[in-house]
Amino acid sequence: MKTTWMEIPKSVSIFEVCPRDGLQPEPVFIPTEKKIELVNRLTDAGCTRIEATSFVHPKWVPQMADARAVLAGIRRKPGVTYSALIPNMRGLELAIEAGLDEVVTIVSTSESHNRKNLNCAPEETLRQIEEINRVARQNNVRVRSYIATVFGCPIEGAMPPEKALEFALALESFGAYEVSLGDTTGMASPIQAFEIPLLIKAKLTRASLAVHYHQHEGIEHACNLASLQAGIRVFDGAAGGLGGCPYAPGATGNARTETIVDMFHRMGIDTGIDAAKLRSAGDYAQTLSTLLHMHPETE
Repeated sequence: MKTTWMEIPKSVSIFEVCPRDGLQPEPVFIPTEKKIELVNRLTDAGCTRIEATSFVHPKWVPQMADARAVLAGIRRKPGVTYSALIPNMRGLELAIEAGLDEVVTIVSTSESHNRKNLNCAPEETLRQIEEINRVARQNNVRVRSYIATVFGCPIEGAMPPEKALEFALALESFGAYEVSLGDTTGMASPIQAFEIPLLIKAKLTRASLAVHYHQHEGIEHACNLASLQAGIRVFDGAAGGLGGCPYAPGATGNARTETIVDMFHRMGIDTGIDAAKLRSAGDYAQTLSTLLHMHPETE
């Protein structure tokens, strides 16, 4: 019996998170000029969507204390979108002052993780995100939204897909142009990576859907492939495979962008990224990390 693949797209979009998600858990402060260099290298490699930093209070994420300086120092290239993660309205104000036209919000399906990450219940975070979207619209700023712990919570365990669907529809109704489904600690299976995005994508009417997997012995790449088959066309990754949530027990690095891009290129799918320059940027990112020994998958 002959079997065939689903229709393979001609291109996909890569959302690069290393400068923020990749560096945020590092315990030793990375000099601002090196963060700027990383963003510039990713830009030169052809990355057109870069999460450059976050406007989180330095008390909670000390590594991001230089957010304004990083954004002031990078070489902004026309056609490249630079964004910052924001936890609240104050973060939005700082992002607007920094001249950004895109911000990223986050909410967890898990109450335990959301309280650790944002110090409130998910429902309160959603109310804040609704207000962020309202003010962002007034300032011509687009909002992208993460949903964390979609595929499982390291504290509470399995999470119902219906909760992620509920949150995705709420975020779309607030005005998010894109929703990214986060794996958080590498708990996703390829079956989940197919079924959950397929469920949510079928219900969204305006927002696009992305996936954001974390490492677990290479399974993250099987998950990206499964999500591709589910119709996902936007994939988050971190150069060098760095990162992880500081408030998620057992958090591992992000899916490595170099491997994601190489996989798609071998399949004949264009990413718009120069693979050699991306590998160089990833190698540079790894020189900034003191946590690599904790994440053997990135070595």
